[in-house]
Amino acid sequence: MLTDNKYKINLSTWKRKDHYAFFGLFEQPFWGLTTEINCTRAYNYCKMAGVNFFLYYLHKSLHAANSVKQFRQRIERDGPVEYSSISGSVTVSRTDQTFGFAYFDYHPEFKEFAAGAGEALRQEKMNSGLRPAPALDSIIHYSVLTGIRFTSVQHAQRLGVADSVPKIVFGKLSEMNGRVLLPISVHVHHGLVDGLHVDQFIQLFQEKMEVR
Repeated sequence: MLTDNKYKINLSTWKRKDHYAFFGLFEQPFWGLTTEINCTRAYNYCKMAGVNFFLYYLHKSLHAANSVKQFRQRIERDGPVEYSSISGSVTVSRTDQTFGFAYFDYHPEFKEFAAGAGEALRQEKMNSGLRPAPALDSIIHYSVLTGIRFTSVQHAQRLGVADSVPKIVFGKLSEMNGRVLLPISVHVHHGLVDGLHVDQFIQLFQEKMEVR
């Protein structure tokens, strides 16, 4: 996993240092929203080409997250840092009705990404128990609720524990007026990420789901 490709943000010249300091005082500094992505073109393409649609939209979302630098910024022991690239983890359902965490690297090319992520998911399905990597910051925390078309999501969080990793949840696909819609929930640390940056991420993700 990518863990050392980062640089420390200079607080003296950082334009959002006041925002960072302000939200750093909050016991619960995360905020979030829920919306839907029109994934009709991507869904039809994957169906026609025999491509795993889940891995496809997971890759496009991670591509979009890497394109917005605020989604690559984290708060670590010595202060805020920015990673040059981030990867991901995702919840994996098992046949015994438990789940685990699969970790995968980001690659710009879908085929390379799908090979690595697909293998990580297969391996985790065969595991048991939980093997979290709480010290790993260079990722996005993904979850998937394939059976629920949700309109909001609340995450479990340990207050008082340093955490600035964005959390993205995908829901159940639905078809409406000829469109295929994918629910998505995004939660981020307000000391690093504002509404503008989440909007940029959503817009980029939408664009990437409309073109190959």
